[in-house]
Formats: sequence, C-alpha cells, structure tokens
Amino acid sequence: MANAKPQPTSSDAREADVAQLRSGVPDAVLVERAREHDRGAESLLYRRHAGALLAIAGRLLRNSHHAEDAVQDAFVRAFERLHQLKDPAMFRSWLLSIVVSLVKKRLRRQRLLTWVGLEALTDVTLEQQAHSHLDVEARNELKALDAKLKTLPPAHAVAWSLRYIEGEKLEDVAAAMKKSLATTKRYIAAAERHISPEPP
Repeated sequence: MANAKPQPTSSDAREADVAQLRSGVPDAVLVERAREHDRGAESLLYRRHAGALLAIAGRLLRNSHHAEDAVQDAFVRAFERLHQLKDPAMFRSWLLSIVVSLVKKRLRRQRLLTWVGLEALTDVTLEQQAHSHLDVEARNELKALDAKLKTLPPAHAVAWSLRYIEGEKLEDVAAAMKKSLATTKRYIAAAERHISPEPP
C-alpha cells in the first residue's frame, strides 16, 4: 500500500516511551537505554541529576564555572563508562563519586595555585549562598567556616561537606569518596576537630 505510514523503529518507540514517562522512569531503566545509545534516556538522566550535582559542586569548589565544568565532565565520563556500572539503580551515587573525584582534583589544583602565589579565583562563598534572612552572626559563622574548610586537606573538606552541608548519608559519602566507611569517618572526624576544636 503506497499510502501506508512508515512504522517507527524500536529506537523511536523507546524514545517516545521515555518521553511519555518523563517524570516516572526509574534511573535503572534509563541507564539500560542509555547503554544502547538512547539519546533521550541520556538527556533525561542529565536533566534529572545535573541541577543537584551542580549545587553540590558549586558549594565544594566555591566557583560556579569550575562547578559547571566538573559536572559536564562527570556526565561525559559517566555516559562513556556506563558499562562499568554494575547496578543501574545506583546511577546517582556512582555519578556523585565521579563528580567528587573531579572536585578533589580541582581543589588540589586551587591549593597549589594559592601556595605558589597565584590565588585561585572564587566567585561564590558559603555566606553568599545562604538565605537572605540569615542574621549577621550566622553569616559571620559561615564566613569563618568557609575559611576553615579551605585550609583542610581536600579529601577531608569534601567528606565533611558532603556529610554536614549536603546531608548525604555516611554510607553514600564513603561511596562518593571511594573510601571505606572507617576511612571516611576518620576524614570527617579530623575535619570536625579542625573546624570545632575542643576548648583547652
């Protein structure tokens, strides 16, 4: 029949299915489709997780441009290495670990630049990210916290920030840091001692 409409391919059907279930498709399903180079699934994964990861990276790096670069690089790496993800349902945790790895590298570089006298540029502080209704005392505390976090080893600062600023579970912080639970607890405890030292 000359006027018959062309039938959609299986790839077209999958993308249409994803579009219809935009808000409810589990990560595991999207990951499986992204492994088959389904651009629609990749796009949904990006839109679902990019905003939260950008906020986390921004607070850790204190620089919106560096945060954007880190998150973009993390998604590129993730989509290139999806076959390495054993449990597709753990996509968010796995992606966070990639972001954290990139953030730690950038923090080490920023510290090196500062050490050699090339002050790393920052455009966002914890104080600036705070709600506008915070009083002066609370803002001063954030300013002091910011200064202390910058003097910590990057791994300690990231672990403490993920736990207490971002509110991540301890197990998720360990997974993101790619460290054991014991090592992660040690990092957080060391950071805590530095941030809130015991009175003499």
